Amino acid sequence: MSSSRRRLRPIIGTAISIVLVYLVLFRPQIGALFGGDVTVLEALFGRARIGIEDLRAAGDRLVWGYALLAIALLVAQLFLRAWRWRIMLKQVGAVEYWTVFHCINLGYLLNNILPLRAGEVIRGVIVARRSQLSATAILATVAAERVFDLAGLGVVFGLVTVAFPFPGWLQTAGLAFMVAVLAMLVTALLLTHSQDRLRRWHDALARRGSLLRNVGEKVLRLVDGLTVLRSPVAMLHIAWSSLVLWAVYITILKLVLDAFQLTGGAYPGLSGGAWLPAAVVTIITALGFAIPSAPGGVGTYHGAVLLAMSWFDVPEGMAVIFAAVMHALNYLTLSAMGLVSLALMKLRLADIVRTAKKGGAD
Repeated sequence: MSSSRRRLRPIIGTAISIVLVYLVLFRPQIGALFGGDVTVLEALFGRARIGIEDLRAAGDRLVWGYALLAIALLVAQLFLRAWRWRIMLKQVGAVEYWTVFHCINLGYLLNNILPLRAGEVIRGVIVARRSQLSATAILATVAAERVFDLAGLGVVFGLVTVAFPFPGWLQTAGLAFMVAVLAMLVTALLLTHSQDRLRRWHDALARRGSLLRNVGEKVLRLVDGLTVLRSPVAMLHIAWSSLVLWAVYITILKLVLDAFQLTGGAYPGLSGGAWLPAAVVTIITALGFAIPSAPGGVGTYHGAVLLAMSWFDVPEGMAVIFAAVMHALNYLTLSAMGLVSLALMKLRLADIVRTAKKGGAD
């Protein structure tokens, strides 16, 4: 990616976030402007989706026990996520569990404050430098981890589709998404099972110049980071832990629904335990992260929640409050864990950025 495009993407993401936050908070009436019935200001901001009464009602309903349990689960899943990533890292070299755990937390913190999800790259580089391993191989495990996340999401999406009538356009997008994830997994499998052939090609190309030799070495190290795909036992652990992680995310969202007493019959669309609505909202918010946005998914997350909640006839005011609380719960909890890990690893943000610029131990 060129430097100009790299600079442009955060600007586009921020612009999208601003527009979505605006649309989440207000219902514009642009059409009324042409009729001359309203002023420009009234047309742009129209009617607010949330009012003081909505805030007061939400505060009166809030049951803190459910909210605290959701936070506890959000923290607990970090331990499982670190355990899963370490399984992948073991194929590259020895890395201490707590190094992996703290770098997971740092990744979330940096994703919340830096554009382009830079935390994903930086956490891999820190693991590489702390463990004296190839940064390219470690970053390949980061990419593999996210592919497994997407594969788990694809499984959940397929299961939920059986019980919930997603709009046609979303079903089409979901199918394309699952095909893309499958293609990534197949490509990775082919690469890992062609290591011997790749090494022979590398040896042949290395004699033709240093540039080809360096490119070949990078490719081999990348494939080294994907060797977890050749271990059936490791793949089994990764598969079940990935599904458990998605089950935890659905449970967290369900607990916040319970915290606002939205599942007690006040809204028929959320009655019956609301596990299906929780799964639907989780899926839509996860897909929303594919849209460029400001750091932390501001705007895109809120817009995705508002869209999904509308399918269950939840009033706009309550849906906006729920979106804001869910985003704040994730953002503040994960950022706090990142700050704790930053202190325990005796790092500063400036040190992290400098480490990332230097690269890993290749």
